[in-house]
Amino acid sequence: MDHTEAAGEGVTLTPAEQGVRADIVRRDTTHLFVHNDGFAAAVHERIRRGAFILMDRNVRDAWPELSLTPGRHLLIDAGEKSKALGHAEDLIGQLHALGVSRSQPLAAVGGGTTTDLIALVAALYFRGVPLELMPTTLLGMIDAGIGGKCGVNHPEQKNLIGTFYQPSAVHIHLDALRTLPREDLTSALGEAVKIAVADDCEGLFARLQRGASVLDDPVELRSIVLACVATKLRLLGPNLFERDLARVLNLGHTVAHPLEDITSFRIPHGTAVAIGVAVASHISWQRGRLPHEDLQRILALLRGLGLPAMDDGFAVEDLIRKVDRLRLQRGGDSLHYVLPTGIGTTAFTDAVEADELRRAVAELTDPRGTPR
Repeated sequence: MDHTEAAGEGVTLTPAEQGVRADIVRRDTTHLFVHNDGFAAAVHERIRRGAFILMDRNVRDAWPELSLTPGRHLLIDAGEKSKALGHAEDLIGQLHALGVSRSQPLAAVGGGTTTDLIALVAALYFRGVPLELMPTTLLGMIDAGIGGKCGVNHPEQKNLIGTFYQPSAVHIHLDALRTLPREDLTSALGEAVKIAVADDCEGLFARLQRGASVLDDPVELRSIVLACVATKLRLLGPNLFERDLARVLNLGHTVAHPLEDITSFRIPHGTAVAIGVAVASHISWQRGRLPHEDLQRILALLRGLGLPAMDDGFAVEDLIRKVDRLRLQRGGDSLHYVLPTGIGTTAFTDAVEADELRRAVAELTDPRGTPR
């Protein structure tokens, strides 16, 4: 798959009441490739072309055949704890000490936390250096590596510090997944469920209804990755920089990010998104916006994929407080909370009541897995 966005940039000056108004337009080009195999060869090709490699240490350990050039690579510890501003600053210092120039591409090889961190480093180093992403996790392939968001965490909130920075290329090689633990692959399907529930134009919901076996079928898995990438890019559309804070792709995230925070990332992102989708669906059903049949279909989809609808290891009042704090990120006045109104359709609401969240958490924790 090769997706290309229009390239070019410019400044248009127009008269204004006082002074001159500058209308600034920037368009970057990102090429996205999806291959069944060839991961190791693609890393070596990035090296041959002069890229500086920043690689997840777990990937290096899992692929001993990779020949990394001394002084031309850095190994990164994976995980949300590595997504810190101090770590980004330290990496920038190391790049400078190693003589990495403004024109030398950085190649980020690893999961979503690695690509998030290195993309921010690329955006900050000399105010921006070329960047290529090579996501090695399913979550990175269908979510973190797509769309240009990058950032690091802060004690107050996940991804509180960040920006938008488009890579020149995203290289997805499905054979990179062969070394991943099964639980990581399963968790990542939470993001696929989000896309399937929010927008089902690619028939993704039906594909996922095959259950966890889709992870063992290379053809089916490739189709799911392609559907997620294509749908996410289409939904981002002209709102790539989030000028409009009402975003369908936030489905599940209003609960997911706070849930990750209050559990100190014990719950991985994809799993947290799955829980967030279940909560949003339950609240929508409470309000009479989502038919009971569709709520049951969504919960059944999660079960079939091995994903939970709820976790019982957190305090619901902590979640309620964290969710309310997201108003700052969403503009201050509205949560822009995404409610499923059917399979593939959504609506927005400004606020979620504490009692609605309490009821959703309580009923989704029910061992029967269905609301009373």
